[in-house]
Amino acid sequence: MKSISVKVGGKDLTLRGDDEDKIRRSANEVDTTITELQQRMQDQSTTTITLLAALNIAEKYDDTRQQHQNDVQYLKQELGKMSDYLEKCCDHIGSIQE
Repeated sequence: MKSISVKVGGKDLTLRGDDEDKIRRSANEVDTTITELQQRMQDQSTTTITLLAALNIAEKYDDTRQQHQNDVQYLKQELGKMSDYLEKCCDHIGSIQE
């Protein structure tokens, strides 16, 4: 595990992890969200901004997770249809050869 220096919400942090790119992307996502909220809500405390950033990121994650579940379900249905079609084709070919 290596130490990785990032800046989030104006604070320098040293994080530890194996995937430096992932840590940097994650830190950048949090920092960007905090910065956007600070610009729009200048009268709010750092705690409020940080909590709102966490909630916004959690909501994006939930949306992505739900979309993934929907995509998996759709693919299962489509693969089932394809499998049924191929089975019918094989049965038809088998009946022709008999």
